[in-house]
Amino acid sequence: MAKNHALINMYKEYQKKVNNLTPEIYAAVAIALHTKCGWGYKRINDLFQLSEKIWNECVEQEIDMITKCENEIGIILKGEH
Repeated sequence: MAKNHALINMYKEYQKKVNNLTPEIYAAVAIALHTKCGWGYKRINDLFQLSEKIWNECVEQEIDMITKCENEIGIILKGEH
């Protein structure tokens, strides 16, 4: 059976995008905090470390972060519920 090179290449490109998604989101937030709020490296890094801690706690305790954000802060983010 012949390999479907187009499908394989499409999967590889999709995998690259998925691997870059979280770093790209963090980069956009870091740039916004630096540009709009004047935050420096240390403050942004501290925030990212705290967000990683929250992320891990939610994963370990099976808490839906999108719902948690909506309930605690009032910011509604779209996700699959």
